[in-house]
Amino acid sequence: MSASNPSVAILLFLISLRLTNAIFCPLTEQHSLLSFKNSLLDPHHHLSSWNHLNCCKWKGVACNNSTGHVHRLHLSGFRLTGQLNPSLANLSHLTHLDLSLNTFPQTIPPFLASLTNLEHLNLSFAGFHGNIPHALGNLTRLRSLDVAGFPNMVWGDHLNHYHSIHLAGYPEMEYVAPVTSPNVLHVDDNIQWLLRLSRLEALNMNYVNLGKAKEWLQVIITLPSLQKLHLQNCSLDYISPLSSLNVTSLTLIDLSSNNFHSLEFPSWILGLRNLGYLDLRNNSFVGPIPSSCNATKLKYIDISSNFLNSTLPSWIYNSCKELEFVYLDFNFLHGTIPRQFTNLCRVKTLSLSFNRFEGTMSDSFGNMSKCFLEGLEELNLQFNQLSGPLIDQLGEFKSLERLFLNKNLFSDLPDSLGQLCNLERLHLGGNKLEGVVRESLFANLTKLKILTASQNELSLRLGEDWSPPFQLKQLRLGSWSLSEGSQIPSWILRQRNLSAYLDLSDTGIFSDNVPSWFWEIHFLNLSHNHLHGKIPDIRGSTENQYVYASGNEFEGSLPRVGDRLRELDLSSNSFSGGIAHFLCDDTYETYSLEILHLGDNQLSGQLPDCWMKWPSLKYINIGNNQLFGSIPTSIGLLANLLSLNLHNNGFSGRIPSSMHNCKKMLKMGLADNRLGGDIPTWIGTSLVELRILILRSNNLSGEISPELCQLSYLQILDLSNNELSGVIPRCVQNFTAMAKKKSLPDLYRLYGGEKSIYSFSIYIGGFIESALIVIKRSKLQYDTILPLVTTIDFSNNTLHGEIPTEVTCLLELGFLNLSRNELVGLVPDHIGEMMQLQSLDLSRNSLSGQIPTSLAFISTLGYLDLSYNNFTGRIPEGRQLQTFNATSFIGNHLCGQPLTANCSGEGKEEKAYSADGVEWLDVFFLFGVFSGIFNGLQCIGVEQEVERCLFWLGRKDVEQALCLCHC
Repeated sequence: MSASNPSVAILLFLISLRLTNAIFCPLTEQHSLLSFKNSLLDPHHHLSSWNHLNCCKWKGVACNNSTGHVHRLHLSGFRLTGQLNPSLANLSHLTHLDLSLNTFPQTIPPFLASLTNLEHLNLSFAGFHGNIPHALGNLTRLRSLDVAGFPNMVWGDHLNHYHSIHLAGYPEMEYVAPVTSPNVLHVDDNIQWLLRLSRLEALNMNYVNLGKAKEWLQVIITLPSLQKLHLQNCSLDYISPLSSLNVTSLTLIDLSSNNFHSLEFPSWILGLRNLGYLDLRNNSFVGPIPSSCNATKLKYIDISSNFLNSTLPSWIYNSCKELEFVYLDFNFLHGTIPRQFTNLCRVKTLSLSFNRFEGTMSDSFGNMSKCFLEGLEELNLQFNQLSGPLIDQLGEFKSLERLFLNKNLFSDLPDSLGQLCNLERLHLGGNKLEGVVRESLFANLTKLKILTASQNELSLRLGEDWSPPFQLKQLRLGSWSLSEGSQIPSWILRQRNLSAYLDLSDTGIFSDNVPSWFWEIHFLNLSHNHLHGKIPDIRGSTENQYVYASGNEFEGSLPRVGDRLRELDLSSNSFSGGIAHFLCDDTYETYSLEILHLGDNQLSGQLPDCWMKWPSLKYINIGNNQLFGSIPTSIGLLANLLSLNLHNNGFSGRIPSSMHNCKKMLKMGLADNRLGGDIPTWIGTSLVELRILILRSNNLSGEISPELCQLSYLQILDLSNNELSGVIPRCVQNFTAMAKKKSLPDLYRLYGGEKSIYSFSIYIGGFIESALIVIKRSKLQYDTILPLVTTIDFSNNTLHGEIPTEVTCLLELGFLNLSRNELVGLVPDHIGEMMQLQSLDLSRNSLSGQIPTSLAFISTLGYLDLSYNNFTGRIPEGRQLQTFNATSFIGNHLCGQPLTANCSGEGKEEKAYSADGVEWLDVFFLFGVFSGIFNGLQCIGVEQEVERCLFWLGRKDVEQALCLCHC
């Protein structure tokens, strides 16, 4: 018999298996697996072993030791693609099936429901889509079901660490493998099929859309064996209040990132006595944290990123002695932090950031227990209102790795912090720390990787040869004094690992030659120093890069940039020449820049038409330069553009119609140019997200189009100093953002922390929008409170007609300027209902009638100018109008305080002028003023003041001249 005969080979193989007591799978199951394999693509060859005669030896396959039947199939992370073959249903003895982290672009196949021996089914992150079939309810032996769409994630700049090695006790919350094909699954309004899974212990439906399943909670609490429930980001919008609970087995609940808006904290959850893990973050729950809790076995609690508003209940630190991780960040919690927290012996992370806690460190953390000092690994108190000196006992922590104390009101900085030998991250920025920092602060910080302490009043005094015991990845010392007339300190130049973040802004450093490797740092801030010279091309980084170097003395032409640069601020320097080499550089087809600020330089020439190369731009500022010509049409290709600032240049022509494609735009700032033509109607119909429109000081003509009234989000509208005519549209009442009350905390709720709709940087406070607004005849720049500013300025045009009564519907309007037009008629009676008005200027029109009595009761009014109209009668008496200078009312026919004219019996007394309109007694007084000026009185800006006086006198505005021409 030939040894090459296949039958002989198989026979010999089977004999060898028997002799070695090896198990082997039935041929029918082997053939089923091969059919399954043949329907898939295996680009990474994970199934290459599936050609052996015994399928029990194949990768990912496990057989029963007694019967040889395939009972486990683990294919997680094999990166398989294609369609699942129904032959899989022949593996009737399967108890475990894991198809996660693959790519199967199909609905969940119903034939899986025939595998009725399944106990564990994992279909997460495998590319499935569509409705989850009810037939899965047939798998009555299931103990775990995982159909999650995405891994657990944290949003924004949230600093939770439970997705990292710091939470080794909860490995089921972590997916470390890359997710290339998330599921996009949903359920219909019927999830009763879950009730048949009475043995289910773990259910993970993260990112499955359960929005239609209104009775989800009633179903879940009926599952008698359920221990772990993951329903993160499932579009749930209602959670029923429960008076009693039949389920006692739950140990883990994750309901984070759903849509429970305006619902109170579900207190019944705290009645689950076996609960060890609770994640309710990012749900918009309101009201207080419940005052009682029976979940005394809690080890992990995260209720951050809600709107909870209360003091801290005592059960957190008195009843839950097993707590290891406490996350209460991003709420409106207030009061003092109870000192009893420091008696929690097992706590590893205590995170209370972004709240409103008050008090001192000694009140809350004085006399900490030994076990607390030995076990704590992270203390996060950033963004609160804590004050006073930092206590020496902070240096006694034995295991502390991360300390966040930034954005409070702390004062003294103890040297004892230098004893934290395990500290890796120290955040002290944005406090009131002052004094001198010496080497002792860093004595034993050998493991320190991140030091952030910007925005304090600290001075660093180190020996010239000092060598730090650490190698930093991040260093932020913005606003520190690094020494008088300091070069960049040599110890910083020796930080070999300093690649992530360097902030030396406003430290007084000077240099002719910034080290070339600085320009490769991931985030670099050298703003507001005395650095000069030329900046090399910024192309070295292999990671996303952010460069801020404003307010220095850099000169020459702009540097070229690489395709990984995301944010660039070179404003307020001395860069000169054109910008075509920068914008039209062909080194890369497109660039990734999102923020470009080149304002306040000496750039000149025309703006090139190369903006199609910058599709990611969100913010452009090239204001205050010497650019001219038309605005390029390719700006209209910037679909992501949020803010366009081209003010104070020499641009001419019309606003390009292509910009109607910039539908995300929030701000358009084109003031102080030479733009002409009508205000485009598409601004109102296409840029519906617009918040700020500043077209001040151009040559725009025509009427104010009613289409502008479609900008319901608009809060700043400045069309002053143009050639506009027509009437003020009555539809201004549609500017609803000027009618609705809002506050910074409200914006923080929407956008998180210090971020708002005007913070475009990925870093909190990294880059904040600003706007230059003319108020009280002065230009004021707003930034941090910009979201609260509301203004309408139509001044210095030729508008006519009456002030529409609809203006008074804008109850939250702060600044209104309609001066220097041709408006007639009465001031609307209800103007006094605009209780947020801070500035009102109606001067130099032809308004008539009496001043509305209601105007006297606007307590917020700080500036008023009604001069040079045809108002008559008595100035209304009240809390406010009599506090203004007489110049607010001159040029009318008014009487009463603050004017000196007494009211006659008819209620008015007109001011007498000579035939030529000049009151000569005032002129003689002016000559006396001028004489005093020229005889040496010390006035600020004398020549300019005299020139202004003569100007107003020449226009026969004697009262205005009298107002301006005095010392």
